[in-house]
Amino acid sequence: MENSTLLETGSSTKDYYQSINQTYRKLYQKLLMLHYPFFREHNESLEDRQVNLTRHCVSHLGSLEDKDVLEVGCGNGTQSLYIYEKYKPASLTGVDINSNNISLAHSINGWHQNLDFMVDDAQNLQNIPDNSVDVLLCIESAFHYPEKHKFMQEVHRVVRPGGQFLIADILSRSYQHRGPLEKWKRKMSFHHWTEGQYLKKFRENGLKIHRQENITEPVKKGYKGFDRWITRKNFNSLWEYIKFKTFIFLQVKINTLLLNQRRKYFIFVGEPDK
Repeated sequence: MENSTLLETGSSTKDYYQSINQTYRKLYQKLLMLHYPFFREHNESLEDRQVNLTRHCVSHLGSLEDKDVLEVGCGNGTQSLYIYEKYKPASLTGVDINSNNISLAHSINGWHQNLDFMVDDAQNLQNIPDNSVDVLLCIESAFHYPEKHKFMQEVHRVVRPGGQFLIADILSRSYQHRGPLEKWKRKMSFHHWTEGQYLKKFRENGLKIHRQENITEPVKKGYKGFDRWITRKNFNSLWEYIKFKTFIFLQVKINTLLLNQRRKYFIFVGEPDK
């Protein structure tokens, strides 16, 4: 693994995801989902635990069969492809503001005619018509949106009457005043809201919440056994392997520390009030 690839993860949001995608292909010879792991049982792979999170989210929505689904912030498309193949919606559209991610999503789509990907902005979904979606999913993407109230307006606009939405996001435990890391947070497009901010803006934008769940603990536990996810065989030298294992160790410790002290992982499920 090149040093530049590791360093790029902290340079910008776009570079972060490009670096992560390259890393997955290097280590696993394929793309993986771009979200945190979720624990169900011991000795699961990283891919297993990422799938766990997706399945847990979808379990809140009932059947997706024959419904029109929109995934906002679809990343490299791996999660959209999984949902399309497992849950059999009539159609699934994945949108992401990162054109590199959408190019990767197109590359893995294959022959699926009713699975589509396009570049679009969650805060201004220009390619999504009014009242055209039965289910809107946004999993671990909204903390990147600087104007989440505009995203909520778009949710209200595009979801049909009687449809539903699910937002799974990393929240701040308390309101964060500007601090020494503010410049870096803006560069990485980190805009974490508190639970209270979310609930207030849901009400103001005509979105009724039927269910909310704190999944911080199974997400933290999802990192259990992470050292087994990376093996020596994927690296050209022992030194390269040690450097990468150290990098991953630090990433896991930082994520776990933040989830213990400053962040929490929440799921919100609701419908537009139309």
